[in-house]
Order: sequence, then C-alpha cells, then structure tokens
Amino acid sequence: MANKGFNGTTVTFGSAVANLRGASATESCAEVNVTGSADAVQSHVAGIPKKEVSLDLVGGSAITAGSSGSLSISWFDGTTTSLGNSIATSVDIKGQMDGEITSSVKFTKTV
Repeated sequence: MANKGFNGTTVTFGSAVANLRGASATESCAEVNVTGSADAVQSHVAGIPKKEVSLDLVGGSAITAGSSGSLSISWFDGTTTSLGNSIATSVDIKGQMDGEITSSVKFTKTV
C-alpha cells in the first residue's frame, strides 16, 4: 500500500500556494579544501550551508522569477521547513498535447 504522508502538506510564500503536487527541501554546503603542503591526505571543512526549496504545481503559477517573500512548508507529519526571506530563482511552466499543464518553482534564501 502506498504511503500518502505528503497529502495535506501546505506551502506559503507570502500567501498559500495553490495546486501543490510536490515539494522538496534541500540543504547542502561546499567542501572547502584546507590541505596543507605537509599533509599526507586532503583535509576539508564545510562551507556555508545553502538552502533551496523546489515546488511542483498543477497548472500555471502566479509566482514569477525574482519574486520574494517568506517561504514555509508545513509537512503533514507535523514538521515545518522554513526559508524565511526567500526569492524565486526559476519558474518553469510546461504542458503537452492531451496532457496537463504543470509548473516547477525553485527558491533560495535571500536577505
């Protein structure tokens, strides 16, 4: 039986985002090479973390690239992912013959 744990998840970007099909929150950081000339093996430290959120929507999106606002995901399991002040870095709206129109929107943290 399929797990329907995503159902009921909500996203706000200033206001509620409609027609949500999927969401993804990613946190990553670069590895910074701090190897000294006398070291026998490379040494690394973590760079500054980068947070990103991707949304998949059914239909077109009123969100435009460059839009900014406070972004938050309230997952149906009770946890929350928040970027705070965020900017939409890309918006991709696509459709196919005899198919639905879908949108993908990517966000990252801003000042």
